[in-house]
Amino acid sequence: MTNQELKLSATYIKKLASFPDAEDRISLYLNSLFATQPQKDTFNKPENGKIKAISSIIKFTQQEIKNMSTTFKKVFIANGLAAHVIKKPSGKTTFKYEIRYRANGYSIIACSTDLRKAKEKFLAKTMPNEIEKYRVVNMKQKDSLEEIFDEWYMVKEGTITDKALQTYNSKFQKLPEKLRKTSISKIRTNDLMQIMKDATPRQYEELRTIFNSLFKYAIASGVVSHNPVALIPFKRAERQVRESLSTQEILTFLQRITLPKYERIKQGLYILYFFGLRPCELDEETHREGNFLITRNRKRKNGKIEYKKIPIPKEAELLIDWNKPLTFQLSPKPREAWVKEILDGKTAYNLRHTFSSICQQYVRQEIVDIWIGDSPTRLIGKHYTHFSDDFMKSQMDLVKFPTL
Repeated sequence: MTNQELKLSATYIKKLASFPDAEDRISLYLNSLFATQPQKDTFNKPENGKIKAISSIIKFTQQEIKNMSTTFKKVFIANGLAAHVIKKPSGKTTFKYEIRYRANGYSIIACSTDLRKAKEKFLAKTMPNEIEKYRVVNMKQKDSLEEIFDEWYMVKEGTITDKALQTYNSKFQKLPEKLRKTSISKIRTNDLMQIMKDATPRQYEELRTIFNSLFKYAIASGVVSHNPVALIPFKRAERQVRESLSTQEILTFLQRITLPKYERIKQGLYILYFFGLRPCELDEETHREGNFLITRNRKRKNGKIEYKKIPIPKEAELLIDWNKPLTFQLSPKPREAWVKEILDGKTAYNLRHTFSSICQQYVRQEIVDIWIGDSPTRLIGKHYTHFSDDFMKSQMDLVKFPTL
């Protein structure tokens, strides 16, 4: 299997895991993935003497679909190379497998008591000289903006962070219900512009990104042939310029977080100040290993998992309680309000800029880029330079963080 196919499989398994009968569904999926029938069934166990049917997803490979009709192949690939498979009783002691694909104007069903044969029958029905028999012209297509969003959301799972997906979902659900229920093929540029005209610059940018992603997906799925978002200009909202704290502001910050009121966020703020983490990177994965802090880099595309390894400054050794959780012990909204109180209106992100500014006074920029998790701008820094732990620790020892 290719890396992309493995990622899709992981996404399907994650989705199946949310069902009450997850073990059975995942077992069927894994079995269907390789189209091999187990020697002995270990799922679909009798419940009160009755054997139940179970459904899952069956995945096809690029090699298996090479002989499909070209037209059908395009929509099948866009649908994730997947169909539904149902395992249900066929007599008292046997089962049969039913593979179904009902989407994009097609209705294909293939059955057999042997999963491999069911898969072969399904593929045979998708051949150029057979596929038109299974086209259903009047079949209601799932093409409302909301249904397209649901499909797009499933495709994106595992490729971007859960937080980003939740943000997209939240923004989409706030759209007028009439627009969400409208067939995507009937939505025009003016319909979208009416929604966006009163949006703030940041909301405008986010809405255009969502709409553009949905129409691109719909085009790739063969649902529509044009993208009305192309006529809507892209306007990047101005980002807030975050400054680093002055030395006096740093001392005031360090004094204020010792107050009993802020005990639940003190550890987290120390971590942000001494390690330059993004607030979203401070979670249960953050931990100490020897002379280094390990945390997940949350700004990597396509769901890439990467960790940062940041040397522990000597000043941090004395202030951070390493026996306690290295996270905030307060929910986001009250935490943000407290941070603004402590930093006189600034945000936790200003501590990241402060870390970077302090470090660059003592070590070169590409070293700091690695610590904060940004990609070094120079190719040699990004691909060819690898620093030892001893060197990195010696570099951090050069840095002098202001403390009380």
